[in-house]
Amino acid sequence: MTVFAMDAIPRISRAQVFDALSSMANIAGYKASIEAANHFGRFFTGQITAAGKVPPAKVLVVGGGVAGLAAVGCCKNMGAIVRAFDTREAVREQVESFGAEFLTVHVEESGEGVRDGTVCPAVQRDRHLDHHRAHPWKESSVANHEANGRVDETRFGHR
Repeated sequence: MTVFAMDAIPRISRAQVFDALSSMANIAGYKASIEAANHFGRFFTGQITAAGKVPPAKVLVVGGGVAGLAAVGCCKNMGAIVRAFDTREAVREQVESFGAEFLTVHVEESGEGVRDGTVCPAVQRDRHLDHHRAHPWKESSVANHEANGRVDETRFGHR
């Protein structure tokens, strides 16, 4: 019997069939979107009823990696107004191809060469505080948090 660790396979184009990290991140982004919609309290889509008009939800997706793009696609399909940001400028085109708005983040480091643009916790905390001051319009957010190689899809919030 031959056995190999799926998470130890290099993340190159020839080995995409075996890429367990990307497939699990895709599921994590989708699940985070569904969980955020469940906790939101109303439909993500806008509605016009006899009682009046309900605007669509405004969702912010933090991170434009595999999980972030899955979340953008899922929220967009549910009818929400989606905005996303990432430290890597190269992600802009991918986010915009889903029909979401890309928010530019002004940081010193580019996130290039680091898996999913991961930065130190102090910088993440400062960015989080700056983000909430700068984007009061946000009603729901979906964030992909990765620690020690594990993707935590359950961390999201709404106002």
